[in-house]
Amino acid sequence: MCILLALAGATGELWVAANRDERLDRPWQPPRLLVPDPPVFGGRDLVGGGSWLAVNVEAGFVVAVTNARLGAAPRERSRGRLVLDAASERTLQHAVALVSELDLGRYGEFNLLVADARTRWLATNEPAPLIERAEATVTAVGNSRLSEPGDRVTAAAGRAGELSSDRGEARLESLRALLADHGGADPLCRHGERYGTVCSSLIVLRGREIATYRFAPGPPCTTPFAPAALP
Repeated sequence: MCILLALAGATGELWVAANRDERLDRPWQPPRLLVPDPPVFGGRDLVGGGSWLAVNVEAGFVVAVTNARLGAAPRERSRGRLVLDAASERTLQHAVALVSELDLGRYGEFNLLVADARTRWLATNEPAPLIERAEATVTAVGNSRLSEPGDRVTAAAGRAGELSSDRGEARLESLRALLADHGGADPLCRHGERYGTVCSSLIVLRGREIATYRFAPGPPCTTPFAPAALP
C-alpha cells in the first residue's frame, strides 16, 4: 500500500486506514486467515507470498508495509514476508524484537508499521536500518523515507489529525472519504492504466480486540467497504 495512517485514540484505541497501490496485473487475495496459530488475518500477495497488511487476532496488533521507494527492485527476502513473520509473533513486543534482530538489508526498501492500541513502532531500511517508537498521535507512512515524508504524506497526516472529534461510524466515514480523495497532483486514491489503488482497509483496535475490520476490494472511491470475517 502506498498510504498508511494510524490514529491513536484517547480511550485506548487505534484507527488504521490504508490504501494499497500496486500494479493492476499483480495477483492478490482479499483478507483471509494466513496463519492458524497464532491466528494472523490479512490480504495475501500471490507473487511474493506475504501480505501488505495483517493483524494478529489473538494479541491484537497490526503490521503493515509500504515500499520506501517507488519502483524499488525486490531483494533476497519479500517485504510481504516480513509482514507475515512479524504478525506471527505472540506479542507486539516479540514482533518488534524480531524486526530489530533481522538483517533488514535483505529486503527491498520498505517502511513498516507495527502497532497496537497502546504503542506504535516504525521500521525502515531506507537509507539505513532503523526501528523507533512513534510518539505522534497520527502516524502517516507512504513511499518516501520516514525522515522525508513529502507533501502527500504530510498533508494526509494533517487531514487525519482533524478527525479527532469524530467518533464511531462518523470517523470511519471520514477516513473512507480521505482514502477516496482525488485532490492534488498526487491524490491518495490513484487511477492509472497499469498502476493504481487496488484495495483499501479500515481497522479499529480496541485493547487487544480487533473491533472493526472493513475491506474494499478496489478503489475506495467506487468500491464499498464490507466487514471482513475475522476468525
